[in-house]
Parts: sequence; structure tokens; C-alpha cells
Amino acid sequence: MKKVVVGLFIISCLILAGCSQQNGAAAPEKTINIGVMPDVESVPFVIADKNGYFEKEGVKVNIEHFKSARDRDSALQSGKLDGVVSDFLAIAFANEGGFNLKIISKSNGNIKLLAGKDSNINAVYDLKGKKIGMSLNTVMEYTTDKMLQANNINPDDIDKVAIPQLPTRLEMLQNGKIDAAILPDPLAGLAVINGARVLSSTDELTNNSVAIAFTEKSIQENSQEIKAVFTAYNKAVNYLQNEPAESYIDYIIEEQGFPVGIKESIILPHYDNAKLPDENVFLDVIQWLKGKNLIKANYEYRDLVDDTILR
Repeated sequence: MKKVVVGLFIISCLILAGCSQQNGAAAPEKTINIGVMPDVESVPFVIADKNGYFEKEGVKVNIEHFKSARDRDSALQSGKLDGVVSDFLAIAFANEGGFNLKIISKSNGNIKLLAGKDSNINAVYDLKGKKIGMSLNTVMEYTTDKMLQANNINPDDIDKVAIPQLPTRLEMLQNGKIDAAILPDPLAGLAVINGARVLSSTDELTNNSVAIAFTEKSIQENSQEIKAVFTAYNKAVNYLQNEPAESYIDYIIEEQGFPVGIKESIILPHYDNAKLPDENVFLDVIQWLKGKNLIKANYEYRDLVDDTILR
């Protein structure tokens, strides 16, 4: 009888333990952390979060906002982020430094080359010998070089002025301290409202190199969750394509920390569903980086692009 009682007690304990695991002791839900900057490229993620699309797809997502690419990249490399909205150059630099980051999808945004309102510059050709504000060895310098070359101008024929901070670059352009500047939207739109002239844009050249990337570790461990993230992203894109801007623009401006007064000038791009980046643009970026001796590895498209998530 004593053996029977002990046996029943053990069975009861096992049953209770099983119930406990089902009712609260299960492993915590994985959160996918995505780092974004105050740019228009990140807007679909912000909308997906606002409209509850991530939750509807059964994935928990934390959108982490950063004011600088340096802080974003530091958080990424310390393991605090799974993915980022970034660009081909920054992703190549990360891999060059031994951090495995893979492009999942291209993104939508526009970078514009602008002339100051009092500069008497009316075309790209007029930029020869002029001071152009930019951040060096970045997507901004790459984009400027491509715009100059498209107009048969050698990038060495201009004076590249290093102004890493975007607000400072905008201010110097508006105050006439530089002749021209390369700026992304929405700051480019604000510059135009204040009198700057658009000389060229990535929309015109179709060489946009912004991208959404995730760490190789997260792709391996959380592939289903990341697939759900992009399903929600595409729902947000559909919303942005069909809903009037008045329905969400105030929220976007506040959430993204855009400058006061940007509402009248902000121009959001036409957002596309997530899709693999253009191989030709990717290879052109790598060639540019190699030509400037900024990277050593000969990256092929398949080295830095993951095509498993969007299948």
C-alpha cells in the first residue's frame, strides 16, 4: 500500500509540473528588435507597429529609435538589435569588421543633391569647383559621386566638405556657407521649402542603396518570426499606398522626431513590398568601396544578401 501511495504522489507531481509549464513556466516569447533612424525609409515599420500588424502576425516587435547611425550600429554589434534599416555601404562595413549582417530587402527613400538658394547653381554641371556638404565614406558621398558622374563630372573636380550631422549640413546650406549639399528626405524637402533647388536625386538615377538587414544569427534562430515581420511590413506598405497621408502623417512626424515645420514639405516615397535589392546597384557600391580602399573583401551579391526570408 505504501508503494502505491508513493507512486501516485510521483505521478501527481509530474502532472502538476506539466500543467505549470503549460500555464506560465513556458519559455518567454521572443522579441524581434529593429533599429530605425529618423528617416522616411523606416516609416513602414512605424506604421506596422502603430496599426498592430506585427501582433496580428503573431510576432512581438520592438522598434528602437536612434538619432545617429553610430549609436544604432553600436547597439546592433552589442547584440541588442536583430535588424536595422541601413544601406549597402554600412552593411559592407559591418561584414568587413567581422559582424555578419545580411540584406533581406531593399527599402524606399530618396536622397537629393541640392543647390543653395543664393548660389547661382542651376544644374549639376555648375558644381565644378564648388563646396558640397556631405558625410565622407558613406552612402551620401557614394550618391554624390554617382550623380556627378551621370553628368560627366569627375568627383575630384568639386570641393567635398565633411559635415556629418544632417541638421548642421542643412543649416550651412541655408546660410550660404556651402554651395550645395546632399540630403535625404525629409530634410531635403524642408530645404526646398526654404529656397534650395534640386539638382538630382536617387529617384532619377534609380540607384537607391538603402536596405533592411538582419544579423545572420537572428536569421538562423528566428526565421519564422522575421518572415512574419515582413508580412506585417507589406501590410503597412499597402496601408501607405491606399490611405490618405492626413490619416497618419502627424503620428509619423512625432514618432520619427522630424523637425518642427516639416509637415508642409515632407514627401514620402512610393513604398514597395519587401523585395531583394538590385544586384547591379549592390555591385556598383562594392566597386566604389574597393576603389576608395574602404574594404578589402571582394563581396559578391550572395555573400551579403539573404534570399530565404522573402521566399
